Amino acid sequence: MKLQILPNWCKKLGLTVFIVFSFIAAGDDFVNGFCDGYNSFQPIDEKIANKEHVVSQIEHITTFKDFFGAKTLRYLDALSILGILMYMLSKEKVEDDYINQLRLESYQLTAIVGILISIVLYAFSEEIKLTIDYFVTLFMYFYLITFFIKKRIY
Repeated sequence: MKLQILPNWCKKLGLTVFIVFSFIAAGDDFVNGFCDGYNSFQPIDEKIANKEHVVSQIEHITTFKDFFGAKTLRYLDALSILGILMYMLSKEKVEDDYINQLRLESYQLTAIVGILISIVLYAFSEEIKLTIDYFVTLFMYFYLITFFIKKRIY
C-alpha cells in the first residue's frame, strides 16, 4: 500500500507551524520563569508583599493563560502537534523505495519502543497522571530521531 505523502514544501510549513505554536503555548511558562529568576526565584506578588512600604492595593498581574484560558493553550498544543505531523508526512527531496523502507523501519521501531515504555510505566506506576499528548509527542519525536539517524547511517 502506498501512503499519499505531502509535498516537500510542507516540511518547512510544518516546522514553522510547530515552532510558532510551541513557543506561543510555552511562552507563558518561559516568561513567568524568567521573571521569577530575575526576581531571585521569588514570585512577584510575594516580593512586593514582603516590602514594608507596600501600597494596599496590588494590581493583579495577568498571564497568557489567565487572559486566554487553559482551553486556548490546549488548542495551541494541538496545532503544534499537527505541525510536527505535517513535517513527518512530507516527502524528502529524493523520494524512493529506500526512503520508504527507512520510514517503515523507523515506524516499526518507534511503535515497539513506545509500547514497551507504556507497559513499563503502567507496570511500575500505579497512579500515572499523563495525558495522551505526552505519548503522542514522545512518539513523534522518537520517530523523527530514529528516521534521521537511520537516514544518516545507511
